[in-house]
Amino acid sequence: MRTTQTVAASDDPVIGVLDLAQRATTAYERPDLRTQIERVRSRVTDPVSRVLVVGEFKQGKSSLVNALVGAPVCPVDDDVATAVPTVVRHAATPEAFALWAGDGADGRPRRRPIALDEVAAFVSETGNPGNERNLQAVEVGMPRDLLASGLVLVDTPGVGGLGSTHSAATVAALPSADAVLLCTDASQELTESELAFLQMARDLCPTIACVLTKTDFYPQWRTVADLDRAHLQTRGLRAELLATSAPLRSFAAAHNNRELNVESGYPALLAYLRTGVAGNAAELGRRAAAHVVAGVADQLEARYRAERDALADPDRSAELIAELERAQHRATELRDRAARWQQTLSDGIADLAADADHDLRSRTRAIVTRVDDAVADVDPGEIWAELEQWLYRMVNTEVAASYAMVTRRARELADRVAEHFADQQAAPLAGVGVDVPLDRLEQVRPAQPVDAGATSLANRGLTALRGSYGGVMMTGIIGSVMGFGLFNPVSLSFGVVLGRKAIRDEKERALNQRRQQARQACRSYVDEVGFSVGKDARDGLRRLQRTLRDVFSEQAVALQQSTSEALDAAKQAVRADQQERARRLGDVDAELARIAGLRDAALQLVADDGDRR
Repeated sequence: MRTTQTVAASDDPVIGVLDLAQRATTAYERPDLRTQIERVRSRVTDPVSRVLVVGEFKQGKSSLVNALVGAPVCPVDDDVATAVPTVVRHAATPEAFALWAGDGADGRPRRRPIALDEVAAFVSETGNPGNERNLQAVEVGMPRDLLASGLVLVDTPGVGGLGSTHSAATVAALPSADAVLLCTDASQELTESELAFLQMARDLCPTIACVLTKTDFYPQWRTVADLDRAHLQTRGLRAELLATSAPLRSFAAAHNNRELNVESGYPALLAYLRTGVAGNAAELGRRAAAHVVAGVADQLEARYRAERDALADPDRSAELIAELERAQHRATELRDRAARWQQTLSDGIADLAADADHDLRSRTRAIVTRVDDAVADVDPGEIWAELEQWLYRMVNTEVAASYAMVTRRARELADRVAEHFADQQAAPLAGVGVDVPLDRLEQVRPAQPVDAGATSLANRGLTALRGSYGGVMMTGIIGSVMGFGLFNPVSLSFGVVLGRKAIRDEKERALNQRRQQARQACRSYVDEVGFSVGKDARDGLRRLQRTLRDVFSEQAVALQQSTSEALDAAKQAVRADQQERARRLGDVDAELARIAGLRDAALQLVADDGDRR
């Protein structure tokens, strides 16, 4: 396939440099450094760029994915809503799988093949209402050039829009996404919820863009596009805005009409995905490869540089050995369990866990306060649907903001730990991410609905009768003493007044009861969210601590071996006689030249990126 050949050709220099580095680590008997090369090589050889397609209900997300891949992989209809994420990736032949959450130690999802014509029954609200199958996602593989470069499209659930409980899964997926495409149709300008979602996505995902859909249906779409660009600029959101029409794309493809295809906007969108998303991922892979290989070259060079200095200047050998012994001592300290970087990491994780818990509690308390204030002025039974969506939107926004804070602080912690290695010849960290998943937010039970509080005419009559009965009897008894009948105009009038008051009091009591019920339902939901997300955040920080500990421990082991080899080589050079020293000097220079060639090849990868830009 043309795309596959292009990607392979552009990645050949990177793979070549990594293979050269692997051979070097084998030749110099450094399996510890080989591990670093293998890690970045797997990242480069298997590039995956996840693109989340998000948006409110019926904004054309599924149609957009179908038009991009040129196949009806996602169900589309007026009465069809996506209830389960649909992951579209490259495959040699069309295929589909249903995915459930894994129950094994590796956490991998359980997969079951399904027929392509069964996809709609698994992912739509009609075939899988409320995700009663408890699916994690449905994965569809298609042989398409666009997907062959590693691009993965994810059609997210649209039931209830960005403010529903379904959007929790989208929020949870943001940190692992390479790009987010927000679909909004041309019927109106960007809404407040859409802009708020983009601001949230900007903090958690490197690339965001807006796709204006259904331009063929709304003649005023250019005006809407201008308004949307103004909104994005006002909010400080650097996001591309791409206008598209899926029907025009399909018609142009069916009739091979190039002009209509350009008018559909999809060529511009495809170019953006290839250069702005897949291109960025490839560039990051090249940079990671360049940094790691250059760091490996530095450590391989340390031994021969020390030996050469000792061979070339025997008079400074004592000073050189003393300096190398100090470096070895520092490297040994880095391997110690009581090393300062270990303490920095442990203390930093503990502080971050406490701050994350406090931040989440503060945000959930603020949500509860806002709910109490909002409920005090309305009848929650009448507007419960709107109140519920507002609650979900606030919770999703605040949880994502709390996660963004944890992510930022965790990366700062990783940088502080790395400072302990700054004076050593260590390769920069590559691919160390922050994993604080929000999967449980999707599993939190929705808030219990509040009854609308409608009262039948018969119930109102009974309430009035109960309220007026005492007044009629009391006034009638007094009237009978004065010679009037039990039911007289005065007693009946008084009964009517008391009956109306009873109806008003009952309405007020029912309204207060609904308000209290709404407060309790919202508080229970917020408490459950805080409990579940807080647990996931703590688990994620522990995973981060183990990841950073393992990576930096690996660096410390490599540094100690490099300094030990350098010290041994220098000592051996000091013991050599003049003839052996001259012969060995030529061999060392040759080794240094080979290692320098490896470093130059790595740095050329970064230089090539600059030339491409």
